[in-house]
Amino acid sequence: MIQKLKLKKKRKSKEKSRQKEKQKTKTKESAKVKVALHALQKQQSVLKLREALILISFMFGAGMLRVPMQTMPSVEPITFFALLAGWLFGRKKGFLVGSGALITSNFFVFGGHGPWTIFQALGFGIAGFLGGFLRKKSGYIGAITVALVATISFEIIMNLSSIIIFPAGALMLFLTALPFTIAHLASNLLFAVALPKAKKLIDEKGGFNEKDVCNKLINKLKRSYKLSGEKQ
Repeated sequence: MIQKLKLKKKRKSKEKSRQKEKQKTKTKESAKVKVALHALQKQQSVLKLREALILISFMFGAGMLRVPMQTMPSVEPITFFALLAGWLFGRKKGFLVGSGALITSNFFVFGGHGPWTIFQALGFGIAGFLGGFLRKKSGYIGAITVALVATISFEIIMNLSSIIIFPAGALMLFLTALPFTIAHLASNLLFAVALPKAKKLIDEKGGFNEKDVCNKLINKLKRSYKLSGEKQ
């Protein structure tokens, strides 16, 4: 009987020690998860800050570049930056860059703001929105195609707005706008060739190519941390 009791005590003590060891390993693992999660979240916040700074620089940079470029009829940098923003950061942010750059630049260009501003902002905003349809691995053909669609969309919006603002002589407006439309298309398609390289450069330098991996790891660690918390 005494031996049996001793054996039971030994077993209990062994079980307790095992449980303690398990608890220790769990706490160590959860601590590691916490540290890793904190590091990844910090990196995510850094990427978000970089993104915000790039978007602001795109918006104001494109707006300011438009000022000296107005000497070349229908040649503008806004479509390029709007498409790039949409490709890098999504449709909504692309729209924001396109419309924001136009509104900013209209304070400094000839003609300035007027009833046409809303149509211009919409046209450039759509360009940025369309940039969001480009895939991560899209190349020159994709970039040129989207630039073509964006420019045609802009020209349609502006020509239709001209009819609304100046109802008389609609046909004459379309005919006189044709050379400018061709110049706009040609310049934007030329700029579009640089889009894939610009996107790749910003992705690499800004670390945005790590964004998806970072988000996946954060979600994975959060799930594992919740599970470990439930088990404890």
